[in-house]
Amino acid sequence: MVKSSELLLNVRLCFYTVAFIHLVIAAVVILSIDMSSDGDPRVSAYFILRWRLLTCWFNLITMAYFPACLYCDWKEKRGQGDDRRVIMVRKAKDLVMTSILFPTIMYADIIFWRLWNKDPSLIAPLKIFEYLPAWAHHSLHSVSMVVVVLDLLLVPRRRPDSLLPGLALMTAFFSTYCAVLFLSHRNGSSIYTLIDVLDSHKRLVLLLYSYIEYLFYFMTQWCIIDLIWGRRKTQKIKMK
Repeated sequence: MVKSSELLLNVRLCFYTVAFIHLVIAAVVILSIDMSSDGDPRVSAYFILRWRLLTCWFNLITMAYFPACLYCDWKEKRGQGDDRRVIMVRKAKDLVMTSILFPTIMYADIIFWRLWNKDPSLIAPLKIFEYLPAWAHHSLHSVSMVVVVLDLLLVPRRRPDSLLPGLALMTAFFSTYCAVLFLSHRNGSSIYTLIDVLDSHKRLVLLLYSYIEYLFYFMTQWCIIDLIWGRRKTQKIKMK
C-alpha cells in the first residue's frame, strides 16, 4: 500500500464527503420526480425504465463507493490502514473504481453530451427533459466525470501485475448492461430511443464501438496512474 500524507488524507475526506452529499441530494430530488401520470406512454414508462439507465447504475455503485473510500481514509488517518478488513475494502473499492466506475462514467457522460448536442431525442423523448431541473444534466453527467478524474489523481494506486482480472470485470459489467438493453428492446421498452432508430447492423457497430471506447478509458487510466504514482515511486528510490 502506498501511504498518503496527512494533508492528502484530509483533502480526500473532504472531497468524498462533499461528493457523497451532492450525490444523495441529486438522487433524492431526481428520483422523487413522478412521470407515471404523464399522458404520453413513452414518458410515463420512464418511471420504471429510469432504473435501467446506465447513469442510474453507475450512480448506485458510486453511492456505495464513497462510504468505502471514507472508511479506508478515516482508518488510515487513525493509523489503522494496515488492518485486514481495511485492506480488503480498499482492494475491492479500487477494483470497482478502475474496472467499472471510471470507464463507465467516462463513456456514459461523454456519449451523453455528444448525443445531447446533436439531438436530445436520441437519448429519450424530449418531454422527459421538461420534468428535470435545469442543473440535473450537469449534476448527473458533468460532476460525475470530474469526480472520477479527481479520484484518479488523489488516490495512490499501482498497476497490478496483470490487468486481466480488472478487464474481465469490466467486460462482465459491460456485457450485463448490453444484455439488459437487448432484452428491454426485445420486450418493446427500449431504454434509449437511439436503439429504436438504428437497424440491427448499426446496433452491432454501436456495440463494438462502445466496447472499444470502454477499453480505451480502462487502459488510459492506468497510463495516468503510472505517470503520477509510478514516477513518484521512482523518484523516492533515486533519492535513497
